[in-house]
Amino acid sequence: MNRRLVSRIPVLGCVAASFCGALVFTFFVARLSAASEPPSSPVSASGGISSNLSSKVAASIRSVSKEKSGAVVRIRCSDERGEVNGTGFYLDPNGTICTLMEIVRGGGNITIIQEGKEYPATLSALDPRSGVAFLKVDAASTPHGGRLFIPPRSLTNAPALSPLLGIGVSRDRPPFVSLGMVTGTVSHEGEYYYCVPHLLAEITLREGEGGSPILDLSGGLVGMVVNGSTKPGEFRILPSGAIEKLQRDFLRFGKFSPGWIGAVVEEAAVPQGTSRTRIAAVEPGSPAETSGLREGDMILSIGGRRITNPEEVLAASFYLYAGERVGMSILRGGVLRQIHLLCSAPPGVLVGLGAALPPAQ
Repeated sequence: MNRRLVSRIPVLGCVAASFCGALVFTFFVARLSAASEPPSSPVSASGGISSNLSSKVAASIRSVSKEKSGAVVRIRCSDERGEVNGTGFYLDPNGTICTLMEIVRGGGNITIIQEGKEYPATLSALDPRSGVAFLKVDAASTPHGGRLFIPPRSLTNAPALSPLLGIGVSRDRPPFVSLGMVTGTVSHEGEYYYCVPHLLAEITLREGEGGSPILDLSGGLVGMVVNGSTKPGEFRILPSGAIEKLQRDFLRFGKFSPGWIGAVVEEAAVPQGTSRTRIAAVEPGSPAETSGLREGDMILSIGGRRITNPEEVLAASFYLYAGERVGMSILRGGVLRQIHLLCSAPPGVLVGLGAALPPAQ
């Protein structure tokens, strides 16, 4: 049986929330209970690793575990279908919690469980593009009074083999720390493309640990678990930079505020300049149409982000917000042109964690 990272206790035979993908780690795995005593000797991936290096790694794991585990909580959402459990973490001292939309989008009663006590939470914002949800809780009433949190940063990628720490909360257990590593990046599954490229990692997680923060050995946020299962294999991490963008929107506008350009893109058979990204159509009444973009234009950059293939338009567009003035570099008939447009709010809402190409951006 496939045990899920998001766990559901069914009522009247309701089915568990679905997550695909799987998890394994074959190089170096360590499981540490945040509530347990640190190991007396360092764990070594192989006999070739020096005792000094192993001691430093073990010390980093213990330090991050002690410092960050208090910012990680169990989340329970219950409704007429049953109960869904997952993990979340504080983003700031004001009680903002980041978690998976899959855990809480059914509404119902949302509860934060920390150090054996329960605290009511409210749903503040959902982003169907990334699968992220923000919750709010009265930070002053929680065990650490808002002192412990994991702020996002602008990181959007990490080198392969970078060590990672995951902190998750399975049902009725204290936070656990898992050690793994980055194995690469992925931009899509089949015909469905992520809003931004996701990190691939090998790590060991348990049921109920979807939404776990993933950290580096210094305790900086690398991203959040958005996809995977407890079977052997890889799982996907939404990078911290995407969470930072959503937090910036939330602080500025009180909601998530995606920007929309309104150009459908495709891959050109023959590149022009450094890009294969060609505008296939322009949405009527869109910022793209207003700015003068045309079918056949080749996109070289959006908002200072270099574009070489169509899927990069998705990532560049994700970081825009409604009302933002954006510069674009294009080639039209072999001539370099600079276009400026004012992003608007998208006319509709994407459903799920990805959008199929060619997208309207």
